[in-house]
Amino acid sequence: MLRTLIATTGIALTLGMSATTASAADVENGEKWANRVCKACHTFDEGGKDMVGPNLYGIVGATPGTREGYDYEARNPNGSAAIHFAENGLEKWTEEAIAEYISNVTAFQDKYGDGNRSAMVVSLPPNAAPDVAAYLATLN
Repeated sequence: MLRTLIATTGIALTLGMSATTASAADVENGEKWANRVCKACHTFDEGGKDMVGPNLYGIVGATPGTREGYDYEARNPNGSAAIHFAENGLEKWTEEAIAEYISNVTAFQDKYGDGNRSAMVVSLPPNAAPDVAAYLATLN
């Protein structure tokens, strides 16, 4: 009886750990996709230059639209949605917010952007957004 209980408990713990691991974001996959897609407009290294988009080093925890030295209005001729995100309820970039943003930029900008939209286009495979967000969270 004790052996059966121990074996059953071990199987349950193993299955529980596998489910947790499978649902966790994959930082390595996120880095791969960030370098394939996001790097066209952003840099990721500390002190890296701004490009079409701002440098993303330290983005998690930062207030949207406030990257020092990046001129959001000049880089987004139609107006920058990001400068309105904080005043419309997104006080800090979190992994979850970044994943939501890159999963559907237009819907996110409609939700937080005060009517302005950037020309940002994201082409990632389904479910890669949480991985990219997890990778960006390591940059601090």
